[in-house]
Amino acid sequence: MCLRLGGLKISRNETTTAATNWTAYYTATPFTAKLTRRYTSSVLIAALRKYSPNLESIVEFGGANSCFLERIFRELNPREYHVVDTNRYGLDLLRKRLSAERNVKLHNASALEYVSSKPADVVFSVGLIEHFDPAGTEAMIKAHFEALRPDGCAIISFPTPTWLYRAARTLTEAVGLWKFPDERPLSRSEVIKTARKLGDIVFEKTLWPLVFTQHLLVIRKAAH
Repeated sequence: MCLRLGGLKISRNETTTAATNWTAYYTATPFTAKLTRRYTSSVLIAALRKYSPNLESIVEFGGANSCFLERIFRELNPREYHVVDTNRYGLDLLRKRLSAERNVKLHNASALEYVSSKPADVVFSVGLIEHFDPAGTEAMIKAHFEALRPDGCAIISFPTPTWLYRAARTLTEAVGLWKFPDERPLSRSEVIKTARKLGDIVFEKTLWPLVFTQHLLVIRKAAH
């Protein structure tokens, strides 16, 4: 799959022959994923509390059937929340869970195509930017900042190739249970290289308890 951002051609990760089947994933989410999401949610909520205390608006990229939305509303109660994803099935699942009193807007679009009416206080993604080739990953990181207000925070979490990630993935692939053929675990240096051009890194953490380890960055966009 290819997308365009201006004159730049953005491709899915071409090191594999297949893209992740997100509809199948949302149809039967593994039980282990439901457990690890609790930990990820805790880290995410803590980062939001500390680095965006006056939170009003949030954009979640890659958030079809979001596993974070309910807890964020319950603990932080943002004024508005936008979910941007290309998978219509996952968005439909999320739509069925929404309550009328929450101001949630669903956008069936790529993060590269998303245009906000008003810049958000926070733009975040968990497990998105690694599904592209290096140019696509860089463009996805930049897209977070396009939707973000000056001095707002981008929060980006991505798998990183620790010894634990490599061992867990090797085992999972060996038994035929790996569901993300286009996932490209990213080194911290690759992501930092782009992030530092766009803002200041105010927090980072490697999420070891996930086993398929992720690295989370909080980047504050320059005020001007």
